[in-house]
Amino acid sequence: MKDKKLNILDYFFVLRPILLAPAWTMLLVGHYQAERLAGTVVKPLWLLPPRLWLALAIYSGLMGAVYIVNQIFDIKTDRLNKKLFLVAEGYVSKTGIWAEAGILMVLALVLSVCYFSRVFAVMMLVSGILGLLYSAPPFKFKAKPFLDMAANAFGYGGLAFTAGWLVSGEYSEKIWLAAAPYMLAVAAVYVNTTIPDYRSDKATGNITTGVFLGGTSTIFLGLCLMAASAGLAYHLNDRLCLIAAGCALPLFLTAVITQKMRWTMLSYQGGSLALALLVGLMYPVFFLLLGATYLALKVYHKKRFGMDYPRFADRG
Repeated sequence: MKDKKLNILDYFFVLRPILLAPAWTMLLVGHYQAERLAGTVVKPLWLLPPRLWLALAIYSGLMGAVYIVNQIFDIKTDRLNKKLFLVAEGYVSKTGIWAEAGILMVLALVLSVCYFSRVFAVMMLVSGILGLLYSAPPFKFKAKPFLDMAANAFGYGGLAFTAGWLVSGEYSEKIWLAAAPYMLAVAAVYVNTTIPDYRSDKATGNITTGVFLGGTSTIFLGLCLMAASAGLAYHLNDRLCLIAAGCALPLFLTAVITQKMRWTMLSYQGGSLALALLVGLMYPVFFLLLGATYLALKVYHKKRFGMDYPRFADRG
């Protein structure tokens, strides 16, 4: 790796743009479902409305702040995993990133109040609080079995979905029913992501769902959750979720049958990609956003650290 001289780009990439993609996906899904269930004839939207761009920016800033806090409290595990080294290896100042996280969170909440409904602002506030509880002791939901899964499912599948919905629709209880199959899908994807970090999480006392259940039971749970997502999507006539879950199921099933790390990683990577591709068909500019993010990550890591990142499943 290269030296640790100040590089302003480090303070951008510490926001973990690669993890913003799932948040963007679910926010756009919520917007799409609000339009569809309102009876609007939904066609591919080549240009996003300014309010939708603003919502994406607000949520990105909020989640970026949460990801910073997550890394600060996860330094020990990240060092063992040899990843997320910007914070773990001291490439960025702790004082600086605490300030960055605070500014982003406050700005996100202020913009929510100024430009969106009170309910939207509440959803942003709850998202921020949940993100802090997820990482910060003594709560540290990420280190508690099933609570870690529920927090991810509710945060991405519920709150991000609702934020997108509220850009064009009014709040009602039916939002949560519409979000339910996505929360199940997010839970399925999340539990399988705990498998690659099993050893380091166990060594550092982070009792995730994967550590608690063990590899075999965890990936079987992931399969059951994804199957439940597909079943509920079928019942709700949600073709978007049904197709995405249907594409993911063979990968989850193969992970269960083979018990191979590579297939476990492909299950959550491929499952997330399937939904992102479908969302891109409805919002084509999303492909440009994803492509630009991927390219920026590739160039940054290559130039800054000589690394080939991001990559798809590469563990045997």
